[in-house]
Amino acid sequence: MANDTTKIMRDVLFSKITLIGILLFAFFGVDATAFDRAKSAILVEDTNLNDSLKLKQVFAQIIVNNTGETISDVLNNPVFLEANIKSGLKRSYVEQIGHNYLSDNSPYKYWFYAVMQKKFIDEIIADAHFSVLPKNREKIMTWVVENNETSQSELIYAYDDESIMYWLKHWADVMGLNLVFPKMDEVDSINVSPQSIKSLSFEAQKQAQDRYFVNHNLLLSIEHKADRVKVRSGYVYSGQEFTVSHFQDMNSDMASLMYSVFENLSQRYAQQYKIDSANIQRHSVQVVINNLSNYDEVMFLEDYLKRLSVIDNSTIVSATRNQLVLTCDLTVTTDSFLSMINRDTVLSPINQGSVNQLVFSFNH
Repeated sequence: MANDTTKIMRDVLFSKITLIGILLFAFFGVDATAFDRAKSAILVEDTNLNDSLKLKQVFAQIIVNNTGETISDVLNNPVFLEANIKSGLKRSYVEQIGHNYLSDNSPYKYWFYAVMQKKFIDEIIADAHFSVLPKNREKIMTWVVENNETSQSELIYAYDDESIMYWLKHWADVMGLNLVFPKMDEVDSINVSPQSIKSLSFEAQKQAQDRYFVNHNLLLSIEHKADRVKVRSGYVYSGQEFTVSHFQDMNSDMASLMYSVFENLSQRYAQQYKIDSANIQRHSVQVVINNLSNYDEVMFLEDYLKRLSVIDNSTIVSATRNQLVLTCDLTVTTDSFLSMINRDTVLSPINQGSVNQLVFSFNH
């Protein structure tokens, strides 16, 4: 009987997590995109596809990408340790890394990729009571400069550095982060100088919002020294303070250095968006938004609510120039939904009207 009860509880939690994982409410806006949540990769030294340790490590990264948990917490979780990972594997393969992207001291030569069954992933997450990270990922505008003291002292944009761009794009893909890059045309270069990126000034953040409508920014300053490579990373979400981290590698190994940068970034991002398993709950609420000036604001709010990624379905009850009323099927608790609203500056909660009604004021 106890086993049956445990199975029923697991199935209920699994069905809730699947709601978040699937995210049936499609996003049509400009600020988020979905990633392949069943696939990831790690760096390896050989092409052996039958190495169980490789599979364990890459599956741990897949779980991290889906949950926002730390890699150490996943690797030490009893449910993860007991999982028959091979039973959930769809396929694995390796890709060779170009020699020009690797340092002379790097032991790595290949990416080891694994593609897992989504149902298997969700079962492990449910059994382990991990948090859930919605698969729609906000864009992160990436500003990057470098200074090579061995050949030049000038601080320059790093977008033409093939090695840096290779590792930026690949680690972002491996960790399920949605990096985007500025055009770096005359408009960008006039408004955002290399020095302003290095000093974490406001120019890059303002340019990302005003020109690209992106609220997340990653500012990287890379310094090549004779005996090491150093990176300072600044991550900021609009309305918040910069979180600054420093990294260095004595072997000038860009692969390992960028892994550290992106592991840190993925946790910073997850802290804002991951949902504790206890807060996954399907229910319906009526959302009332007041203080609207025109129909353009109605359309803006409709897109904004889609970007929250926790609305399974929504129906507009009424829309006037002053007020928008919707019925929203949520996949999280009301408190979690309000927490997401409060994280942004788009809406201000007024009060909770009648039962299952949330009332907000639009912030112009």
